[in-house]
Amino acid sequence: MADYTLITVPSGAERERFLPLLLLADESLEQVRSYMHGGELYAFVGPDEVAVGIVLTLPAEQNSVELKAVAVDTTQQNRGIGRRMLAAVLDELRRRGVRRAVVGTANAGIGQLAYYQKAGFRLLRIERDFFSPARGYPAVMEDNGIRLRDMVWMDLEL
Repeated sequence: MADYTLITVPSGAERERFLPLLLLADESLEQVRSYMHGGELYAFVGPDEVAVGIVLTLPAEQNSVELKAVAVDTTQQNRGIGRRMLAAVLDELRRRGVRRAVVGTANAGIGQLAYYQKAGFRLLRIERDFFSPARGYPAVMEDNGIRLRDMVWMDLEL
């Protein structure tokens, strides 16, 4: 397996090249544009310096961060890259003294729900009717044959 390095991407024009990966994590261009230049953007890059995945963290209350976007290039999925990338980001957050990570994912995202729980995240709360036209999402969306409506929030004590 290739060696990957976690790098931090500064806010500004350089983040634009990561827009396709950010849109894998959140299909609403309106939403992605509203937060993509905030917080810390971590890119997981291979020896060829091409990013295979990203994690965008935003500061949250009381020494916590929200994992706002987590994505691996579709051609690189199911190879353990996402697991390794998330572990590297969580290690970096611990090193920086962050005490808690929070993440939200769609109720219909069966794979994502399993991914975060395997990484140690626990269910925290459900925000009903999160995915709505008011937030830039289509009126009706489905994933895995399930109507996508609610945000499922999870957290992990670091």
